[in-house]
Amino acid sequence: MKNHEWIDGKLLQTNKKYSHLKQKQKEQIYQWMYDVYKASYKSSGKYPDSGEDKKILSLVMVHIEKAEIWIPYGEVAKHYRSVKKNLRKRLFKELQQEMAEKIKIEPLNDRFSVCKVKDYSMVDLKQDFCFIGVTDEENSLVCPEGAVPDNTTDRDDGWRGFRIIGQLEFSLIGILARISKVLASNEIGIFAISTYNTDYILTKEENFGKAMDVLKSSGYEIRG
Repeated sequence: MKNHEWIDGKLLQTNKKYSHLKQKQKEQIYQWMYDVYKASYKSSGKYPDSGEDKKILSLVMVHIEKAEIWIPYGEVAKHYRSVKKNLRKRLFKELQQEMAEKIKIEPLNDRFSVCKVKDYSMVDLKQDFCFIGVTDEENSLVCPEGAVPDNTTDRDDGWRGFRIIGQLEFSLIGILARISKVLASNEIGIFAISTYNTDYILTKEENFGKAMDVLKSSGYEIRG
């Protein structure tokens, strides 16, 4: 029979296309591709590059053969290349979601002031929660209201804050953006400060309770 060949005692269509598969078979193969792609990432700590394609496809073909699905390797390879970007996007979203579920928020007890100062000669740098920023235009300071120095030229009091618990890796993306989006959608303005370890977020005191409520309802764990 033309375009057919006996393989392992079965008459198989040698020119079978990926599009000829049933929808459930396509969905199952896509899931196998994702599972193997994800396992590769977990093993190496980086997204698989083209050098990993052959290994990934070999493992996917093992699943396909065990399920007794007949499709030529070349068709599977072609489809994998066409969906590889989608696999990465899916994994990225899943990793971001996993990360968000682990994020814990710790409210701070202090009331803060956002200030401008002439210089930092009167700033107590040993004070907890003292954030300074020097630019070509200003010397800024965020500190507890009780620690505002006398050489302050402008100040805005009545801020409350919280921080993300734990040391965040620089490779983590979108943590502050997601929290900001949740608060912005509830009309809560923020003042954000990033340090080497983590992020601090301030809101006006009258919005602080609401901010904690909406973050909690969005799945963030509030400590304290």
